[in-house]
Amino acid sequence: MGKVVYVSQFDGFVGGGEHSLLTLMQNIPDLYSPVLITPRAGAFSLKAGASGIRTDTLPMPPVGLKSFMALKQWGEWLKLEKPGLIHANNSRAAFYAGIAGKKLGIPVIFHCRIAEKDPLMDSILMYLVSAVICNSHSVAERFESSRLPVCVIYNGIEPPAPASVAKLPDESERLVLFVGRISREKQLEMALEAFARLSGLDSGLHMAIVGAEADGHEAYADDLKRLCSESDWGPRVHWVGEQEDVARWYKVADLLILTSKHEGFGRVLVEAMAYAVPVVAFNVGGVPEVVENGVQGLLVEAGDVDGLVESCRSILDDPEQHQKMGEAGIIRANEFSVRSHVDQVCELYQRLTSGKAA
Repeated sequence: MGKVVYVSQFDGFVGGGEHSLLTLMQNIPDLYSPVLITPRAGAFSLKAGASGIRTDTLPMPPVGLKSFMALKQWGEWLKLEKPGLIHANNSRAAFYAGIAGKKLGIPVIFHCRIAEKDPLMDSILMYLVSAVICNSHSVAERFESSRLPVCVIYNGIEPPAPASVAKLPDESERLVLFVGRISREKQLEMALEAFARLSGLDSGLHMAIVGAEADGHEAYADDLKRLCSESDWGPRVHWVGEQEDVARWYKVADLLILTSKHEGFGRVLVEAMAYAVPVVAFNVGGVPEVVENGVQGLLVEAGDVDGLVESCRSILDDPEQHQKMGEAGIIRANEFSVRSHVDQVCELYQRLTSGKAA
C-alpha cells in the first residue's frame, strides 16, 4: 500500500494526542514507511525525527483565503511522494489532507480525540475523509449520524519504564499529583480547592502540578499561582512545569486527580494506573471507559469539589483500599497496550486500501 503520511496541525506537544500519535508512528511496521507532516519544525517533529521517523512541513493556516495556496503545495507534495494513505491527527490536518487526498484518490483517516462537535467542519470532513478513528465511544458519539466507518480504537500506552524518583521535602509525606496542561479546560482551580481542604486535614500532604501553561491561558495560570502564594497551604504545592520524565512523579505519587471539564480519553489515567497510582476523576467523556468506579479509583460527578475531597480522603485514609486500587490499576493499564492499538490501526489501513472499509 506504500507509505503512510501522518499529519498534525501542531508542531509541539499540545496534549496527549501528539504523544499517542508519536507512539503509533514509533511502533508501526516498517513496511508503512511513516512520514510526519507538521506546519513547521517544532518539539513534536524533532522528537519524531530523533526516533528515526522522516519529517517534513506543509502549510496549514486557519481555513480561509490562505488555504488555496497551501492546498497547491499539498497537491504538489503528494504527487511527488505518492503515499498509499494519509492519517490526520486533528480536524485542520484532516481538512487539508482530505481535500488534497480526495483529488488524488488517496484514502484519508481523521483521528478524532475531542468529543465536542464542530457542525460546520464535521460536515465538511465527513465528505472529505474515508474513515474516522475515535479514541473512545464518548468521542464516537460526535459522528453518530455519519455515513463513514467510525472505529473506536483506544490509545496505546507504553509499559512503565525504569525512571528516577522525584524528591519530596520529606519521604514520609504524601503526594497528590495533577498531570496536564494548565488551562481552563482542565479546571485546575477545582483540584487546588480540593487540595486546600485536604491539606487542612493532613499537614504532610503535598501536591505536584506537572504540565506547561497552555497558550492563551497564561493569565489563568498566574492567578492560580498567586492564589497559592497567598495561602498557608501554598508552599506545599509544587509547580514543576513540563517534564520529559513524568514517570519519576508517578513513582512517588499516592493519588492522581483529574478535574477536566471534557476528556476524550484520559491518557494520564492509564499512565498513573500503570504505576499503581489510584485515581480520582470527574466522570466525563471517555473517563468511565478507562476507570472502573470503585476498582482502580473513584469517579465524581463533574464540578463536585465536595465529592473530590471525600473520594481523595477515602483512598488516602484507607491503606488497604489504596493497595487494592493500585494493583487493579496495573491490570487495567495493561489492557491499553501499544500492540493492540497498532494492530487495530493497521487492520483499518488494510481495509481502506483494499476497498473493504465499509
